[in-house]
Amino acid sequence: MTSTRPAVADPTPVPARHRPRGQGWLVVPGLLAAVPAVVATWLRVLPPSSERLAKLASFIPYGLVFWLPALLLVGIAAMRALRHRTPGRLVVVPLALLCAAGLAASVAWQGPAFVADRRPAVTEPLTVTSLNVAVSADAAAAARAVTGTDVAVFVEAHADWVASLPQSFRAAYPYRAPADGAARATDSDTVVFSKYPIVSSEALPASNFQQWSAVVRTPQLGRVRVVAVHPCNPYCRPGLWVQDAAQLRAWLAAHRDTMPMIVAGDFNAVDDHLTMQHLYADGFRSAADLAGAGFVRTWPADRSFPALIGIDHVLVTPNLTASGFSTFRVPGTDHLGVRAVLAGAEA
Repeated sequence: MTSTRPAVADPTPVPARHRPRGQGWLVVPGLLAAVPAVVATWLRVLPPSSERLAKLASFIPYGLVFWLPALLLVGIAAMRALRHRTPGRLVVVPLALLCAAGLAASVAWQGPAFVADRRPAVTEPLTVTSLNVAVSADAAAAARAVTGTDVAVFVEAHADWVASLPQSFRAAYPYRAPADGAARATDSDTVVFSKYPIVSSEALPASNFQQWSAVVRTPQLGRVRVVAVHPCNPYCRPGLWVQDAAQLRAWLAAHRDTMPMIVAGDFNAVDDHLTMQHLYADGFRSAADLAGAGFVRTWPADRSFPALIGIDHVLVTPNLTASGFSTFRVPGTDHLGVRAVLAGAEA
C-alpha cells in the first residue's frame, strides 16, 4: 500500500526578479512631467476667457510636449508591471494609456501646423508683411526688411514714425491707409502701405489701438481686403482683451464677401487662445499653418533668448493659400515681423 502525504505550501519566497525594482524612479518623474501636460491640455480643451489664465495659455505648446517624457517613463513602468504581473499594473497601465491619449491629442492639435496646404495656387503670388514697430523701431531698417513685399502692415506706427520712413520707401509704396492727413482717433495706429492702388479704406471701430481696413486692387488677385489689426492684450484693463477681440470678430464677419480677405497684425493672442480659436471657427486660416511653417514665435524679440510665443499672424479666407511664411528682425522693436507669400486657391 502506498501512503500519500498532504501537500505542504512551498515556503520559498518569490524570487526578487519577479518584483521589478526602481518603478518609483520611472513613475514619479513621469507623473511630474504629466502635470504641465495636463494643465496645457485642459487650457487647450477649455480655452480661458479670463486675462489671468490667458497669460498661462500662451504657453500651451510648451506644456503639451511634456506628454512625450511622461508617456516614455510611465509606459516603461507599465510594461515592466505587466511583464511581472504586479498589483501596481492596475494603476500604472491606465496612467500610461492616459499619457498616450494626451500625446495623441497634442500631435492632432500641433501637427497640422507643420503640414503645408496641398491645394495648388491658381494665381501669381502676393507677398504681405506685418511688423509691430513698438513706436521706436528703426524706420530705415523696417523699410529695408519689407523690400520686395506687395503690401506692408505696420502696427503701433505713430505719425512721427511713419513720417520718418525713407523717401525711397514712400516712392515704392505710394498708396497707404490711412492717407496722409486723415483723421486719426489715436496716434497709436496701424497703417497699410501698398505698391498697388488702395481703392477704399475705413477705420475699424475705436479700440485701444486704431485699426484700419483697405481694399487693394492687385494684379494677382484683383480686389483684396487687407485688415490691419491690433486688438488689446491680456494686460489691458479687465475685460478689454475679450471685448476687443469680439468686436474685431464681429466686424470681420460683417465684411466677409467673395473678395479675398487678409487679416494681418499683432493679435495679442496665440493660436490656442479662445480669441484665435473663434476666428478659425469662422473659417479663417493661418498663413503660417497653410505654409507648414510649424511653431512660429514672434515675441519678445528684444531679449537675450529667442522669442517665446507667436502673437503676430496673417490670417486669410479659404479662397487663399500660402506657399511661404517667415519671420524677420528689425532693431528697436520687441516683435519679429512676419512675411507671408499668398496666392489664390480653390476654397
